[in-house]
Amino acid sequence: MSAPISRRELLKWASAGAGAAAVGVGTYAVGRGGRPEPAGVLADVSEAPSNTEARRPQSTTAAPQPAPAAVPAVADPGQRLLVVVEMAGGNDGTSMVVPYADGAYYDLRRSTAIAESDVLTVDDQVGLHPSLVNLHQRGAAIVQGVGSFESDLSHFEMLARWWAGTPGPGALRDTGFLGRLADAIGDPAAAAVALSVGSGASPAIASRAAATLAIPSADAAGYLAGAGDDDPFRQLFQAGVAEFGRGVSWSDLDQRLRDVTNRSISFSQVLQALDDGEQASYPGSQLGNGLRLAAQLFAADQGVRIVHVPMGADFDTHDDHNGRYPGLMDDLDASIAAFMDDIEQRGLSDRVLVMTTSEFGRTIRDNDSAGLDHGTASTALLIGPVVPGRHGEAPSLTDRDDNDNLRATLGLDAYYATVAEGWFGVPASEVLDTGPTPLPGVFA
Repeated sequence: MSAPISRRELLKWASAGAGAAAVGVGTYAVGRGGRPEPAGVLADVSEAPSNTEARRPQSTTAAPQPAPAAVPAVADPGQRLLVVVEMAGGNDGTSMVVPYADGAYYDLRRSTAIAESDVLTVDDQVGLHPSLVNLHQRGAAIVQGVGSFESDLSHFEMLARWWAGTPGPGALRDTGFLGRLADAIGDPAAAAVALSVGSGASPAIASRAAATLAIPSADAAGYLAGAGDDDPFRQLFQAGVAEFGRGVSWSDLDQRLRDVTNRSISFSQVLQALDDGEQASYPGSQLGNGLRLAAQLFAADQGVRIVHVPMGADFDTHDDHNGRYPGLMDDLDASIAAFMDDIEQRGLSDRVLVMTTSEFGRTIRDNDSAGLDHGTASTALLIGPVVPGRHGEAPSLTDRDDNDNLRATLGLDAYYATVAEGWFGVPASEVLDTGPTPLPGVFA
């Protein structure tokens, strides 16, 4: 029996229904409006005298443990699935993967450094943030120095580049990298090949041919499908949306709206038929809920190959970094651990890859507010059937750019190319304009 709704709620639903129809138009038209605002400016910071030995905590860290064995992926790339965890705000890769053996780290981070004794060691150079206990036990591919060689310190500009898969300025696309991947690997008959959960109409999944949709949560299915006889208001609303989808189109845009409406209704029916399974205990965060839905959709095998899940958390830690960052890592660790347990129970662990993204890193030097400002190169994680440990070249902490920031060693497009070719078997040239070279040795 479906829960009844009031007339006031119905008005809210009408607005939500219009928004759902706009999803397709949003992804279709992304990049056609205008360029994001230009970058901000990072103030110069003078070099502080070295005091490494005085500040660096005495090491009580156990010797690095051998990396977990690589889990081989299913042989057929056509069965492989991808989850993208977006850490918006600018994730500090140097706090997520700590260069505890480099004395310059302790020179530069006078209020935000993580004690060597607290680091979860990966090898004799780096270790994970102390909150990443589950990821440390499971193992991850640590991709170092990811960013842009023409970096910009604006959230808007760098998010736009990551969504489009274009590392340089001025190369806006009307499709997103994940949308182009969906075009390359998707079933044209699927109600959705790529899905963004909790973000609105993300430009990252904008496609040309494959069906891509954005929803706030799994509960959104109730807007467009499933009204019972006991709920006449919901029945009327859903009948009206369905009638719009069946209507005559007078323009290409009108047809696009109707197509997206019909696709949204079909996908809502898929959502309502999902099986919860024997789920692990997920956190109640946006990330936890998004990953729960991803596991259900992958198990349902209805054509969804890519799920994009923004964390819904603020990585823009200009102040009190050490007070705020552990909670972000707690959510990341607990949510991914629950997801990996869930897909193992569902027999999907050799088919699913999790990748992290963030628009940029943060300054290697902390500020006077015990925080970190907008930076450049960061660190990304790949979790699943990967070769655990470090991949790529770590950026130098001492050879910094003119803005006192780390220099990227791996373009974001090369990171994307690694997933496109190494995971899905899609040539990078089909989904990226820049001809990047994938990072070798990442996948088992």
